[in-house]
Amino acid sequence: MNAPQASLKHVSFLTANADAVIAFYLLLGAELQKDLRTSEGFRRVVLGFAGGGKLQFFEADTELPRPHPAWQEHIALHVSDLSASIQQLKERGAAFSRELTLSPSGNPMAFVLDPDGRQVELLQA
Repeated sequence: MNAPQASLKHVSFLTANADAVIAFYLLLGAELQKDLRTSEGFRRVVLGFAGGGKLQFFEADTELPRPHPAWQEHIALHVSDLSASIQQLKERGAAFSRELTLSPSGNPMAFVLDPDGRQVELLQA
């Protein structure tokens, strides 16, 4: 018997500042798909990426994000122009936890912190 197939719909996180998260991920090629208030009063933002991946963020006054500082827990994004993405993020004051280097497989990569301090791995598409 074959296992049922699954596809990833989205990954969801808390954010302290939805506007900052939107601006950050738009720089990386995301598209704002939803920005609304839930029935509980939380702001809900959905960002879509090429290929169908989505990140969802909830801004809730009662909860703060607690991203893990280790690089092993991260979001990985392919970007069309890694050097240009790094430059744009640096111009806007983004903090990098790992400057441009080669991954173990030999591909260019860098790690930047999103507005909540979440590790985001940037890879050349």
